[in-house]
Amino acid sequence: MQLRPYQTEALEAVREAYRRGHRAVLVVMPTGTGKTVLFAEISRLAKGPVLVLAHRQELVEQARDKISAWIDDVVAVEMGSRRELTRPDGTRPKITVASVQTLGRRLASIPRDAFRIVVVDEAHHATADSYRTILDHFHGHLLGVTATPDRSDKAPLGDVFSEVGFEYDMRQAIADGWLCPIRSFLVQTQADFSGVRKVAGELATRGVEEILTRDLHLAEIAEPIVSERGERPTIVFAASVAHARALARVLCELGGDPSFAVALDGTMSLEQRAPVIERFRAGRIKVLVNCSLFTEGFDVPDIALVAIARPILSRSFYAQMVGRGTRIAPGKRDLIVLDFLPGNCRHSLVQAVDIFASEREEVQERARAIAAAASALGEAIALEQALELAQQEQEVQDADVAYQLRRRDPFAAIGIDLSRYTRRPQSGQRATADQLKAFKRAGLPTDAVAELSSSQAEALREELLDRKAVGLCTPRQAAKLVAHGIDPREMYHDEAAALLREINA
Repeated sequence: MQLRPYQTEALEAVREAYRRGHRAVLVVMPTGTGKTVLFAEISRLAKGPVLVLAHRQELVEQARDKISAWIDDVVAVEMGSRRELTRPDGTRPKITVASVQTLGRRLASIPRDAFRIVVVDEAHHATADSYRTILDHFHGHLLGVTATPDRSDKAPLGDVFSEVGFEYDMRQAIADGWLCPIRSFLVQTQADFSGVRKVAGELATRGVEEILTRDLHLAEIAEPIVSERGERPTIVFAASVAHARALARVLCELGGDPSFAVALDGTMSLEQRAPVIERFRAGRIKVLVNCSLFTEGFDVPDIALVAIARPILSRSFYAQMVGRGTRIAPGKRDLIVLDFLPGNCRHSLVQAVDIFASEREEVQERARAIAAAASALGEAIALEQALELAQQEQEVQDADVAYQLRRRDPFAAIGIDLSRYTRRPQSGQRATADQLKAFKRAGLPTDAVAELSSSQAEALREELLDRKAVGLCTPRQAAKLVAHGIDPREMYHDEAAALLREINA
């Protein structure tokens, strides 16, 4: 077996970071790109024992199996009743995979210099107290691997890792052919989450469950899943255990088969879940519904449809769910992500297109609109295509703004597209004399707004007041800066004043 090119690059980057004196190094790679293979190879090459930490039984066993297959040797496990950290002769195995919970209870008996490297699988958990206790105990190098370095609780991973040694972007992985393309399909529902409060970074589970377990909303979610999946192996992320079970029941009714869909959750033991997962792998179960059970460490490459049947506020949490379907597999062309948009919600929910977060919010919003328009026509659009179209539209808009700035358009100078108001149908009386005087006092020409209706003029005035409220430069400052070839659209009042003083000095 051989490392992929980016894995080799990551390996060398980690080594170089250690050589430069960094003790704790983080590697960021998307789900499905072989993070376990990477740290298995790093562990194989290490000049001393290596400890791998994971926080769930499935993850411990999965890491053990993958590392063992890569190094072609037995990997020890320290978890529950299994005590393999030390051999009968007192020596340590080359690689030990341990559960965080078990190791935390046994730290006192383990020397601080027991390991050359401590690897943290799913390293976005590393800031938790249970992890910090273990990581602070050992003196060796630390290596964290994760697909989602941003945590929903905003706890900075920089408190644990001093260097991001290597980062591989999902868009690049798709372009390189190591992950499958993703297509987005948005389904509009009548769900109303406006009264659901936010708890720990997400909408309160109980409130969401109460809404989504109603017959109307179960049907709104189940019907598109059945109609869009075709023959695609499908995984569904539900809001709660009750929601998962109710949704599986409705899916079975629509699928005409009592084994069409099965719900799994954390109340079931690993022994109960394992045979169900094997039936899903074999294709005897078509849809697997779960509640936050398979956001990590669930590896079924054939999954080709992921349905996010719950509202999500955290981009990293959402990306973990989508990652269950991004692996490549024989005969698999792409992954469809079904998003269900509520009729009403006070918060901005994550959508598939947000996985490829643009540095510019305007581009991101355009991409969302493009994905929504395609879905309204019954088409699932590729995320890359939505973002490329959004970028092209934004470039056209930027070019138009640049042209308006060169013409010294006073509205373009403060980032206001006057055509948004002038192209709206007029209704009611024209802009009042008081409104026109207010624009003149602000330093804007009244002839440009004289044809606006009173309501249009009021909306424009409110936009000017919003600019003033956040401290952006005035129209007069902007006009002077444009005359000197400076783009002032996002410039603050104090910054503009200082720059004008410098120009006039």
